[in-house]
Amino acid sequence: MSALEFLSSDTKRRLLELMNRRGEITLEAASEALDRAPPTLREHLNHMNRDGLVARRSQKQGRGRPRMCYRLTSRAERLFPRHDGAVFAEFLQYLDNHGETALIEGFFADFWEARRAEVKRRLPTSLEAADTQQVVDAVEAVLQDDGFMPQVQVEKHSTTIQACNCPFAEIVEVTARPCASEGCFYESLFEEVERTQHMPDGDAACAYTID
Repeated sequence: MSALEFLSSDTKRRLLELMNRRGEITLEAASEALDRAPPTLREHLNHMNRDGLVARRSQKQGRGRPRMCYRLTSRAERLFPRHDGAVFAEFLQYLDNHGETALIEGFFADFWEARRAEVKRRLPTSLEAADTQQVVDAVEAVLQDDGFMPQVQVEKHSTTIQACNCPFAEIVEVTARPCASEGCFYESLFEEVERTQHMPDGDAACAYTID
């Protein structure tokens, strides 16, 4: 069953599908496409905006009153099935078959290095001066933005960061490089860290425990 079917309103679902197809819509365009009254659609869009599914912006139009434009948030985009990972995995397999292993390794090294730089940018102080909780909070925010669906578990002597979703799920069937580079990412941020769960090994999540 599609995640869209769990929405209580058929109109909301159709609005999301319309934005997914067109990228951005106005209230007038939605009313014409769905044959629904603008006030009703505005109410649905406002509800989904509060729920974090729809983003909106005002657009100036001459001397008249600005009109509102609506688009999906990254959270709403994840409601629609995508095949990016499978296509990317096929592309990596092609590179590997043609002896371009160094390019694959370099891509994932750069990917995680960019996330490390973003963690440092979000810290209130330098990485060396930040405490463990500050770094954990920054890592959680960065992973959330990239769709890893992180969960943080704090215990007496350790903290565990779990990634409940893996954007590289199809890719690790081709190469283990994403996992190796991810490990280097955590090791560059924390003095004592150990990977305690690993999805490719059958675990429900990838997890790193910081002492």
